[in-house]
Amino acid sequence: MDALLAAAGPMRPDKRKRDYRDRNTKPQAHKTVERGDKEAVDPSTASILKTTRTPSSFHSRNLASGKGKEAIKPDASVHRIHDKKVRAKVARQDVAAKQAAIERADVNEWINTPLSGGQGGIEVDYEAGERSWKVSQDAIVEEVGIASSSKRFDLKFDDWGSYKVDYTRNGRHLAIASSKGHIATFDWQAGKLLSEIQLKESVRDIKFLQSESFYAVAQKKYVFIYDENGVELHKLKHHIDPTHMEYLPYHYLLSTVGNAGHLKYHDVSTGVMLTQIATHLGSPSAMAQNPHSAIIHLGHANGTMTLWSPNQTTSHVKLLAHRGPIAGIAIDPSESSVGRYCATAGLDGTVKLWDGRMWGKELRSWTVRNQPATISYSGRGILAVGGRTGVTTYRDVHKSSVGAPSPYLTLPLPGLSAYSTKFCPFDDIIAVGHNRGISSLLVPGSGEANFDSAEADVYETYSRRRERDVRSVMDKIRPELITMDTDYLGHISLDKGGQTHAEREGRSFRQLGRMERLRATGKADEDEDEWNGINSADEGDANEGERPAKKKVKHKQRGKGTGMKRYLAKKKKNVVDKELLAVRDKVDAQKRAEDMERKVASGEVVKETGALARFG
Repeated sequence: MDALLAAAGPMRPDKRKRDYRDRNTKPQAHKTVERGDKEAVDPSTASILKTTRTPSSFHSRNLASGKGKEAIKPDASVHRIHDKKVRAKVARQDVAAKQAAIERADVNEWINTPLSGGQGGIEVDYEAGERSWKVSQDAIVEEVGIASSSKRFDLKFDDWGSYKVDYTRNGRHLAIASSKGHIATFDWQAGKLLSEIQLKESVRDIKFLQSESFYAVAQKKYVFIYDENGVELHKLKHHIDPTHMEYLPYHYLLSTVGNAGHLKYHDVSTGVMLTQIATHLGSPSAMAQNPHSAIIHLGHANGTMTLWSPNQTTSHVKLLAHRGPIAGIAIDPSESSVGRYCATAGLDGTVKLWDGRMWGKELRSWTVRNQPATISYSGRGILAVGGRTGVTTYRDVHKSSVGAPSPYLTLPLPGLSAYSTKFCPFDDIIAVGHNRGISSLLVPGSGEANFDSAEADVYETYSRRRERDVRSVMDKIRPELITMDTDYLGHISLDKGGQTHAEREGRSFRQLGRMERLRATGKADEDEDEWNGINSADEGDANEGERPAKKKVKHKQRGKGTGMKRYLAKKKKNVVDKELLAVRDKVDAQKRAEDMERKVASGEVVKETGALARFG
């Protein structure tokens, strides 16, 4: 700091206090003061005046270390805007967006660095023979803080059957359901019980809907919807004998499948059954959804995995994954995967990883000792395989394709079998449902540390939740937009050229069509607008000296080729268009009116003029 102030040089006194009455008197420069040890001291080094500032040579953009950042400039296309005010506004928005992207990248880089803790997890000394899978839950609880240690608990009940578990999107609430009818929902962080019901019939699955206020239960014969107090609200009779359920939060669709093998989509915002699709593969043994594309994955008893959407009556993909029935399916929701990787576990004792870009061959496969019954992914991509005697977790399973991955952490359940596993969003916890209740276990490094409060707010209040419910209904995505290729939406259609402005500008001169080359060189004809609609690819394939032949328009008789006829002919599609139907109705009404006037004029029809004419 002393060197920095010394480099700043002498400080000038404040202009307001300077006396200029005597013009001949010049302000004297400061003098150095000698100490006893004959060391000269500059008084300006201790100056704290308001005019003190860092010299420009010490600014980050002028540092010799090369760490200076250039000023952010708007995109080059912004300068093509002619309006001065619009150009300035767009430039400010573009610079602000680039600045936000840079700051977001800096924050993500800091979060993922080792100095800030990174992803977190258990670190062991492999050279000393330590292994992470040997660390027990008791050892983890002793090392973590008090708040984290309280998240490790067990809820054991009487012989009420195997339990299913489910979390809300923000991870605040937990729902459990036993196969013999015991249902409960509670805020597990606050230890507050919301509802508890004994249905006294078999229950196969439970799912939260848009919030903790509503949840669906797949009971013995139908699907029922309950509120947060356990009051029955709806009985969905169309969903007969359900076995598995999934909820699509952005589409407000409840998807179920039953023993009959029919996949059904129900819109919970309007109460309308959207569609039901016959899989023709019998009762499914597993079900999962891709959180990025909303595609439903079904596992069947013959080892086949199929991918479905409500827009198609046949499966998008049909894959023979295992030699026996599929026990569980999980999709990686982490940011690095973006719904690309899929894991399947079969009753043949194998676990396989698949890549959504190429379904022909598995990426990795290995055999597990305990017969797998359930499988799930965490927010950071940790894979959990549950079965007899406990749950085994694996880390970084996609980085290699050779052999079986080393277990990251083992969660033993002596004498119990895991039937359902679910990682808590934004927390290092996994809930395991077994035949004696549920267990909440700690898995360090499994939860996603960053959350978007507009999507799932961990600290959500009642008013905030109510506002989010209203906005989510208004922003509900139509089911027609569910596709396998998520990059398809937002692109230009092929019949419109299939290229954006940036892609067209990036093409070289040799890639341009004939007319585009003529326009670039200024040799285009005046009548080029008459055949501008021709595809540039077709122009490039055509000979240089030939001009495409114009389509001859047949001149019809008088009154046969009116403007309305041409408009209707241009609008002929295999799509129901409201505007087209309205125009057709208008044309039909005019025809009927003209026919009636002609018949009245010829005397064929006598028009009533008395009091009864109003009923004609």
